Amino acid sequence: MQNHAWMCPFSEVGMNTREIRTKKQKIFVYILVLIPFIAFVSVMIGPLANSVYYSLTKWKGVGSPKFIGFANYIKLFKTADFWLVVGNTLYLTLVCTLGQVGIALVICFLMTIRRLRFKTFHRAVIFFPVVMAPVVVGYVWRFIYNGDNGLLNAFLRATGQSRLMKNWLGDPSIVLRSVSVPVIWQYIGLYMVIMLSAVAAIPEEIFESAELDGCTGFKKSIYITLPMIWDSFKICIILCASGTMKIYDHLVALTNGGPGRSSESMAMYCYEYTFRYGNFGMGAAIAVAILVFAFAIAGTLQFVMTRRKIYE
Repeated sequence: MQNHAWMCPFSEVGMNTREIRTKKQKIFVYILVLIPFIAFVSVMIGPLANSVYYSLTKWKGVGSPKFIGFANYIKLFKTADFWLVVGNTLYLTLVCTLGQVGIALVICFLMTIRRLRFKTFHRAVIFFPVVMAPVVVGYVWRFIYNGDNGLLNAFLRATGQSRLMKNWLGDPSIVLRSVSVPVIWQYIGLYMVIMLSAVAAIPEEIFESAELDGCTGFKKSIYITLPMIWDSFKICIILCASGTMKIYDHLVALTNGGPGRSSESMAMYCYEYTFRYGNFGMGAAIAVAILVFAFAIAGTLQFVMTRRKIYE
């Protein structure tokens, strides 16, 4: 019988994979670690470094960039439009995070009710919008919001609630709330699935013991389910908040940032400077600003949402 131990340094009989004894095994481990590290650097760190460099230059996309230091950032922070789109983005981040993760958490609690039937069907229906392209969702809801013959105003008119009819995407005072609804609707299912996976990992004996002690319904959800899935809940909050910071597709399909800049996001502002004005240096500066805001939000949430707080 052929000996194939040479094919893998860890194939020796009685070898504990946590122990590295020979030089060949050390080299093999370093290679295994180096491959994903190189992939990460080439896909993430390299482009990020390029963006930071270009944000310090004046560049039109062709020719050689001219280094100008922090001039792009100084100009950016003095621009009123920039702070307007920052406010829009932060508002959407807050509303979408509360809506998506909050509704998903409520649905997750409902799914733990034993008497609820057709749970698989409910999960499939709620998750379905997640697989749709954001642009498609945007155009569907644009038809729903249409002020002349949209489904929403038609429904209000048919039910005798004409006084509630509005120009949903043309009124600057309500447009941000209007565009947040499709975003919330699309991604509820994603965070529902994450939290349901965490619920499925909770031993059934814990729920049975709680029910024997009289902890049912709302109390079971708050005092048993939520603490047990707190880590997953925290991940959902951070993913949702940081992900909404780069919202783009929905807004382009719904309003294209209008009316004016009342629904424009930082990602749209970045695209506008980069490709409409041809100012790649300023576009890179805006992209770096998006990254900084996303990191700041994620770091703040990570600091605030500690496991210790949910148990105390």
